[in-house]
Amino acid sequence: MIAAVLGGTILGFIASMPIGGPISLLVFHRGMLARYREGWAIGLGGAIPEGIYCALAILGVSAIRGRFIFLDPFAKGLGILWLFAIGLYFVLGRQKHLETGSVAKPSGPQWAGPFCLGLSISTLNPTFFFTWSATATMLYSIANLTFNISEGIVFATSVVVGTAVWFGVLLALLRRCRERFPLWMLHRVIRGIGVVLIAASIFSAAWMLLA
Repeated sequence: MIAAVLGGTILGFIASMPIGGPISLLVFHRGMLARYREGWAIGLGGAIPEGIYCALAILGVSAIRGRFIFLDPFAKGLGILWLFAIGLYFVLGRQKHLETGSVAKPSGPQWAGPFCLGLSISTLNPTFFFTWSATATMLYSIANLTFNISEGIVFATSVVVGTAVWFGVLLALLRRCRERFPLWMLHRVIRGIGVVLIAASIFSAAWMLLA
């Protein structure tokens, strides 16, 4: 059980480090806007479906995908469109928080909308299932690690915790360093994130069509 907790937490923390996936980029975007609670809510929302996909992979239910393979193109298509729309918003949208130099306080909860955004993006990204399937195979082949049902659930939950902890660390770092960036650089970074998301959606669409 200790191996499941430590292994899941460490893998979740390390796997979330690269700033390349849509969730990481969105968290980074919110951090640059000094909207740290929203950024962490996006990260937590994105971590939960990843934990579920991880649990399914660790518990060895690859056969489920074989029964519902016809849903793969539909799920991938929705995810690609969602990525493209978010990237377009980053590129074309006006960053009012940066222009005014202040952060407006939302009248409603600061976590519900961002949490659902992260949740929806990760849910529409079935590649997490294949990633964790490969990870489960690697753990078995290298360390001969296997998990029963309770240990698999603990491992997947620890992945969620490790992912959330990393996003908290990332936002804390941004909070300390953000003031050192001039406004024009913040604008360019945010638009650059949008370009990366658009490019990723176009590449994913082309890959799916050519596959």
